[in-house]
Amino acid sequence: MTSAFEAWEFKQRQDELLEAIEEVVRMAEELSWPPQPIYVSNRIRNELVPALYDARTYIEVGEVAAPAIRERLKEARLVTADLSSEDKTFERLFSRLRAISENADNAARLE
Repeated sequence: MTSAFEAWEFKQRQDELLEAIEEVVRMAEELSWPPQPIYVSNRIRNELVPALYDARTYIEVGEVAAPAIRERLKEARLVTADLSSEDKTFERLFSRLRAISENADNAARLE
């Protein structure tokens, strides 16, 4: 049985994760605009954003400890790492994704 404080803390972390994922999606979408090459835009739309939305869905329904979250965030980081090796403007996005992954791991421990 969890205390009221633990439940409140879990909800706070859940909300923070959801907000951070939305922010990263916005950043990614902005980075996909021209003058980016079309293949960069396609990777963002077809790989990165869906991975983030999948992770967000698990978090929204309260399944913060689901292994799929870590898997999908890892996929998003891999895509971003690949893109940042070609264009350093993606390093900030990669850094944000690493922070989100760490926060998701910490939230999973609370559940």
